[in-house]
Amino acid sequence: MVYVPPIRMAFLLPAAALAVVPVETHADEGETGAEGESPTGVFWRVDKPGGDHIYLLGSLHFGDDSLFPLAPVMISAYQASSTLVFETDLRKAAEPTYTNHMLERARMAEGKTLRDAIGEESFAAFEKAAREVGLDPEVFLSYRAWYCANSLMTVALRQAGVDPGRGIDRVLFAQAERDDKHIVALETPEFQLELFAGLGDAQAEQLLRQATTELTHVETFVAEMLAAYRAGDLTTLQSMINDGFEGMPALKERFFSRRNAAWVRQLRRMAGEPGDVFVVVGSGHLLGKGSIVDLLRQAGLSVTRL
Repeated sequence: MVYVPPIRMAFLLPAAALAVVPVETHADEGETGAEGESPTGVFWRVDKPGGDHIYLLGSLHFGDDSLFPLAPVMISAYQASSTLVFETDLRKAAEPTYTNHMLERARMAEGKTLRDAIGEESFAAFEKAAREVGLDPEVFLSYRAWYCANSLMTVALRQAGVDPGRGIDRVLFAQAERDDKHIVALETPEFQLELFAGLGDAQAEQLLRQATTELTHVETFVAEMLAAYRAGDLTTLQSMINDGFEGMPALKERFFSRRNAAWVRQLRRMAGEPGDVFVVVGSGHLLGKGSIVDLLRQAGLSVTRL
């Protein structure tokens, strides 16, 4: 098993240690979204002072074939870019050593169980939800709540018809490897793991309760998310991904604000270097106040939606 977050976060953070499913990206397929037309994608261009560009593509980390092929303007930008930037190095995240480390961090302390770490009501909700998606809750007794939440939502999302193997980041990562592009990671897989593993029991239980609550409408959420993404409906995407964290300021700060600020520092350095750069991050990181797009504009850079 691998870690991925409850439903909103599942479209923000990459899932580790899953196979990449390649996709062909032909510029002559899907004549929509060309530059000069009204912007329709979750896609921006940052103009570097020297005349080159940084392209920002919002990813869905779980996807299906309806997300492909990418719009011609995205394919052209990809082809023009010698460097591809991703949230993390998916090659390292697929290594057995990382998977083993993740499982070690997910285990409860010796002599403790999930039932000891969370309230009886939360445990009963998890038992019920796990059985609904075909999982044996007894298997998870020795694992922490964040891992149980992520495992539960992974299965539910797959049953709803989306898969990390068809996530935009994984598809483009595989394409970049085949095209021998220079690949840069904004974070290490270990850092992303610690976003979850470093949670206290109360916050981890909060994630688990969120997952069990959201399980009842996963299929509807997925269908609406994919439709909004394909339509480039930024308002709906922001509402579906980001607004759910408004009542959880500590988690929003942990998963969004700090990381956005750290990534922008790296992107501003790249803005001073020659060559086009193509950046792929979770869509929620590009939407609204405090997003990468917002912070780059505050820094005085020209950012245009394509």
